Amino acid sequence: MDAVQEADAFRKRVHGAQLQQLFNYLPGVYFVVKSRDGRVMMANEVAARLCGFEHEADMIGKTDYDIFAPDRASAYVQDDRHVFETGESIIDWVELAPDPKNSINWFVTTKIPLHSHDGKVIGLACIARNMTDAHEKLRPYVEMNEVLEFVRENHASPIRIEELAKIANLSSSQFERRFKKVFDITPTKHILNVRIRAACNLLSTTNETIASIALESGFYDHSHFIRNFRKVMGLSPKEYREQDRKSPW
Repeated sequence: MDAVQEADAFRKRVHGAQLQQLFNYLPGVYFVVKSRDGRVMMANEVAARLCGFEHEADMIGKTDYDIFAPDRASAYVQDDRHVFETGESIIDWVELAPDPKNSINWFVTTKIPLHSHDGKVIGLACIARNMTDAHEKLRPYVEMNEVLEFVRENHASPIRIEELAKIANLSSSQFERRFKKVFDITPTKHILNVRIRAACNLLSTTNETIASIALESGFYDHSHFIRNFRKVMGLSPKEYREQDRKSPW
């Protein structure tokens, strides 16, 4: 059995509901599957709540006209009809839509046709991203983006927490608390991880000595590098290099 056949066999064994659970954890993403006649066949919990239902099961079998005001339902049905009749996907369609509080937010919608084994369009899958919700959930990460970029670009040099705090416009204590809350890791541990990953890349792609790699990755003590590399990766730099070069990939 080749890789493609193995993948096909695996997909047949995986129940769609297991993958559907993933959509419950994506920030601001609404997921719905409809049959050709427009009835909801599958939805994530976020979509169900958006549409005013407590659970997905309450939404199953409903059409857009059962869920939305007539004008909104007609617009959604028209988009669905385009997918059903042409077999073409609608990608990143920007539209206004109501949220559970009856305010209007911007959504980015993608709809793709679902085909039967004989190639007929039998339904569609839709994801919609509430850009307002997504922005709010991602805002803490975006606020730290400049800090992350600084660490990535300067990991080979000494990095002081005070420097990072200044970039984030916070005191050192505020910065350390905020960083730990957002990433569930301390800034110091993050810096260490970035340096270890940089070392892994050099071990895999160059023939430089381990001592040189330690310096290039921001470690100024060889034994400190060996000790921390083993702690993070579970093996020594030498063992990592040997294992990587034995890999068929």
